[in-house]
Amino acid sequence: MSGDNRLDQAATESAGAETTATMVPRETDFGQPAAGGDLTPQANLDLLMDVDMRLTVELGRARLKFRDVLNLTAGSVVELAKLTSEPVDIMVNGALLASGEVVVVEDHFAVRVTKLLNRVERLKRVL
Repeated sequence: MSGDNRLDQAATESAGAETTATMVPRETDFGQPAAGGDLTPQANLDLLMDVDMRLTVELGRARLKFRDVLNLTAGSVVELAKLTSEPVDIMVNGALLASGEVVVVEDHFAVRVTKLLNRVERLKRVL
């Protein structure tokens, strides 16, 4: 073998080793690559604490025909398929998280949480 061929073969072998190393990363339970300075699961979760999420309170639902939607005017009343005594759904990013009751606080509507999913279920639904 000539000197050039040995260099080419060594470059190919080292490139192959690098490719294999990057193709099979180990991962923690939270999807972070494992490394010498691993973050604990709690530290990984702490990284998400300042992420904005959309909280929605659903008072109820109604099904209307297209013509009825077009006929809505100011002052129209849409009856919801939920009683006033029933709890409202509290959702985060579209996933049910809790239920509660509507209250008024200083002329503003608010929701008092009455039932909350356990922490594990909340994490599964939100993440």
